[in-house]
Amino acid sequence: MPPAWLIGPLVIKSSLVILIGSLLAGLLFFRIISPYSKSETKQRIDEVGTILITFVITLWIGKIIMNFSIFISDPIAILAYPSDSKSFYIAVFLTVLYGKYKFIRVSKHLIPLLFSWMVVFLTASFVYEFIQMIWGTNVHTLGYLGLLVTLIMVTILLPERIALENITLIILIGWCLGQWILSFFTNTTVFQFSLNPIFYLIIFIGSLVLFYFYKKLSMKG
Repeated sequence: MPPAWLIGPLVIKSSLVILIGSLLAGLLFFRIISPYSKSETKQRIDEVGTILITFVITLWIGKIIMNFSIFISDPIAILAYPSDSKSFYIAVFLTVLYGKYKFIRVSKHLIPLLFSWMVVFLTASFVYEFIQMIWGTNVHTLGYLGLLVTLIMVTILLPERIALENITLIILIGWCLGQWILSFFTNTTVFQFSLNPIFYLIIFIGSLVLFYFYKKLSMKG
């Protein structure tokens, strides 16, 4: 596959096409395995889609923040700058804040949204990394693919045996610790964003704190 296509004045990178296709595959997979009713599944897909759009917008905001002087002098030139890991961190932070404000005003909404997001994310990541490996653009991804397959199997096989909140915690913790361990042996990426191992530990600790307070609120409710 060529690295990019030129359509008039637009340059469309092949990695962007693969990413969009991977996300669509993730949404389709969630629709197939969803443990929710048809109407609730549609609602979850709409919510995850909104979060994805929010992440893309905040990624651009992060890129502007990290290249603010260039943006001021030549706003169009910012289009040529790729988003880096710092832009990714900013986008994750802003997207989490938006998701909390928009969708999780009541604690019981947390688990359904988080589970839905993780299924879409894990599936999209697997499709993306697998295509990259097949085309030879990322040959150091076998460990991550193995981690993704394991976690995806958890989302398929365990919902009928274990409470959804426990499955969500398992896949969140599994992904964080898996990526953190892999970072000792190879450069770990998420959709080609090279991330610092500390990021995984922050998500790990944040997940434990989040579920701790969720349990406390559930017991009070």
